[in-house]
Amino acid sequence: MDLDLRKIRYFVAVAELLHFGRAAERLHIAQPVLSRQIRALEKDLGALLFERDSHGVTLTTAGRQLLHDARKLLATADATRLRVRRAAGGPRRLVVGFRAGVVVTRALRAFGAAHPDVEALARRVMGAPPARA
Repeated sequence: MDLDLRKIRYFVAVAELLHFGRAAERLHIAQPVLSRQIRALEKDLGALLFERDSHGVTLTTAGRQLLHDARKLLATADATRLRVRRAAGGPRRLVVGFRAGVVVTRALRAFGAAHPDVEALARRVMGAPPARA
């Protein structure tokens, strides 16, 4: 069984608000749809995620564990989506213009280490003002 990220997002909204109605409003979906999706997620996982009673909603131990893991999972999925979009747009490049006597190699190496997906280049600027070049 694969985890459905949509259901995980729904779960996180309910877990953060501890209220199905407000979570449904935040997600712009109907509350009965949200309730069905959460029940389906509980069935998929084989675990009760929320205790529901007349006083409200609380997380079970399994729900607290899923909330802890779900936040990281969603952050990783969002970062992956962003990296794929960037890759589809072609290589990214940073070009640093410098004048004679200015050393930029250390800064370019540090930038390259921090951003391996960006090509960092140095170009000596002669004559024209650096902004125009």
